[in-house]
Amino acid sequence: MSDGILASTISLKVDRLFAVDRKKYHGQRRQIPVLGGSYVPGEDNIKPMKKLARAALLAREWFAIHGPADAPPLPLSMGERESLKGGGLPHIVAWYARSLWCRNYDVEEHPSFFDYACGVTASEYAPDFIKKEHLLKRFPPRPLDGLGPGLCWKPPEEHARTMESLRRCREREDRIRAVIAARDAGGNNVVAR
Repeated sequence: MSDGILASTISLKVDRLFAVDRKKYHGQRRQIPVLGGSYVPGEDNIKPMKKLARAALLAREWFAIHGPADAPPLPLSMGERESLKGGGLPHIVAWYARSLWCRNYDVEEHPSFFDYACGVTASEYAPDFIKKEHLLKRFPPRPLDGLGPGLCWKPPEEHARTMESLRRCREREDRIRAVIAARDAGGNNVVAR
């Protein structure tokens, strides 16, 4: 199936899912088709939801071709992602899917699954249980610029801004803790800056 036909087929499927919800469940809280989460058909703006649902389904098709042959299908909702979190390859697939979701499923912008998985095995943010010998052999640890807390990837410039913002927040929290500690120790004249 050509890319154009696939995109058209997915677009029709997404349109149909949202149309059914609008017809049957107008004004009632429903699960967003494909993505999970909730919305109210007939009241919420569905245009961005439909766009993201189409991108998600295209990303799933792309992952079926370009991801590992033994990987589960790319999960698209939080529930699907969480159900894969039991360690090993499926767990990394769940994180990769969340990282893609954070980038609106732009598979061309986001690093490949292999590069992402190698970045995960090298990351200080990855839990120890994911750094098993078989995964380290399959995905040799290699730092991935832009991979941060939560194992979500951002373009390196955006990642640097996020990390700087986190650093400033931690400094503010440290100053507040120091003021509270000084106050609790009897230094009532301490003022936070």
